[in-house]
Amino acid sequence: MLTLGDILAGARAATPAFERWLETASPELADQVRAAAEAEGETPARFARSAVAAFDRDADFQAWTRLTGRLHAAADPGLVCLEEMVRWRLATSRAERLEEAR
Repeated sequence: MLTLGDILAGARAATPAFERWLETASPELADQVRAAAEAEGETPARFARSAVAAFDRDADFQAWTRLTGRLHAAADPGLVCLEEMVRWRLATSRAERLEEAR
């Protein structure tokens, strides 16, 4: 059985694969990630890695519940975890994340 640490490590390690997978699985999300990364002066891979850190640090109970719910049927928990964390980061502005952390 995978632990949360195993899944988070898989998500961090999956960032290069995530970019390739995302282009195929969700071109619209890939465009959003590229635009957000560019706006923050990051590469898409760096944006994805920082999404993992931000989610781990700042996500609320509902975000964690949604993530764990998606992991149950996931063929690749690392990619699913990373996708959910990136979607969360896109939906949560940097200012909101900083405010929630206080």
